[in-house]
Amino acid sequence: MVRVAVVTSMLFASVALACPTCTCANPALTTIGADRPFDNRIRLSSTFRAWEQREGTQQYDASVLRELRMDLTGTWSPTARWTFLVNLPLQLRERTDVSLARERGFGTGEIDLSTRVLLVGVEGFRPRHLISAVAGVRLPTAPTLHDASGAVLNVDAQLGPGSFVPSVGMFWSAFIGDQWSTFVSLLGDVPIEGRYGLRIGPGLQALGAGQFQPWKWLGFRAGVDARYEFPSYLRGVEQTHLSGLLLQPLVDVIVSPHNRVLIVGGVRVPVLSTRPGPVTNSPTVLLSVVVDV
Repeated sequence: MVRVAVVTSMLFASVALACPTCTCANPALTTIGADRPFDNRIRLSSTFRAWEQREGTQQYDASVLRELRMDLTGTWSPTARWTFLVNLPLQLRERTDVSLARERGFGTGEIDLSTRVLLVGVEGFRPRHLISAVAGVRLPTAPTLHDASGAVLNVDAQLGPGSFVPSVGMFWSAFIGDQWSTFVSLLGDVPIEGRYGLRIGPGLQALGAGQFQPWKWLGFRAGVDARYEFPSYLRGVEQTHLSGLLLQPLVDVIVSPHNRVLIVGGVRVPVLSTRPGPVTNSPTVLLSVVVDV
């Protein structure tokens, strides 16, 4: 049983150079949550991800899960303090078991709704520190998928756990001149039992990254993404093999060809896992395009 990672959409790449940079107050290319918005800002983004996960023992219960995912995201900031976000994923999942039988799921996944409030850094022309709180919920909007015979697909081939997933967190960002910036976040989620008899365990995610921006249109980001997950339960049976810590360094390249457009390409590489498994994860490849309307 694969654990469906619950990561708030407020971490999707976005751009602080929303044309009126004097309103944004800082020229750094940042992520949503790391910047100070301006009144009535609207952003649209599309983020592509690809990853693979292998579970089980070869020739016994091994399985491979692959996913291609496109997140369609919109944000609206009515004021500099408040930002509202909605995210709709389009997903293609393929599960292959030890017998080489394949199950494929395709369609819209589970919608995320998030709200961010800027607590520190609202006032002033160019604050060096921003502190925000974020709260969100993932809705069980993904349909239950069936194969050609009408049987329900394996839970790993479904596009979500079919449950409500509330989450809360804090963001902190700091700006050092025009070229250096940092971002730290801490997020927690407690999923509610959903369809398929699946109750995903609570999770805690910490992310820290530093960014160097030698030119106004180009930035380089490096950091670490760490997530600890408690055991899940499938039809009342504890699933401990995917619980534990997963540590992934990240590297991103950020390009802004226009002051309303941002392109981000990056990779997350698993280097440390305390999950009993056996389970291995491939690097996650990411490509994002963001447009300020």
